[in-house]
Amino acid sequence: MSFKLEPGDVLVNANLRKDPWSIIKRWAMGSPYEHVFMYLGKVRIITSPEQHQTLRFPFLFESNGRGAVIQSLSNRYGQEVVVLRLKRGYRQVIPKVLKEAVKLASDSQSYYDYYAIARWVLPRIIMGKLHLPIPLAWHRDERQICSEACAEIFWRAKLRILPKNIVPLPSDFVYSPLLEEVWRGQLSEELLAP
Repeated sequence: MSFKLEPGDVLVNANLRKDPWSIIKRWAMGSPYEHVFMYLGKVRIITSPEQHQTLRFPFLFESNGRGAVIQSLSNRYGQEVVVLRLKRGYRQVIPKVLKEAVKLASDSQSYYDYYAIARWVLPRIIMGKLHLPIPLAWHRDERQICSEACAEIFWRAKLRILPKNIVPLPSDFVYSPLLEEVWRGQLSEELLAP
């Protein structure tokens, strides 16, 4: 396999399962995309300063039930994903984006926003299904669902990857004009550079 993940890649889970709940969820959402997270790269961990021994682990940034977190990429192995990468003219901001991801995950006030699902996500989906205009009531705050958290780190790095006036959904990343799809398939260790 020649494709390798790069730090700053945005990964979007694609729910392609055939069970009734997945079929209903895809229909309701209008797409198979249900979760978004970012590959941070291999983070170096010093295991023995005296012996100069370090290990390198692949990590990701995401917002889940615990809030914005950094965790091992291996927790997502086996999942179907679409890998998106910033287009060439925008890649110079990747170091800033990665720095903002670490800052947001380090913020003890960055909680997961269950309330946003009922208040902004469901109305956005319903209005989209009915082809009605989306109310512009959404605003950024310290509580974030996965797509809000990933969009937030780009916004903090001064890159407007998605519109700021509606709550972002995972599918918005797939259709962002600043991102390009570079790979799709099952996430595995083979996608990591040595």
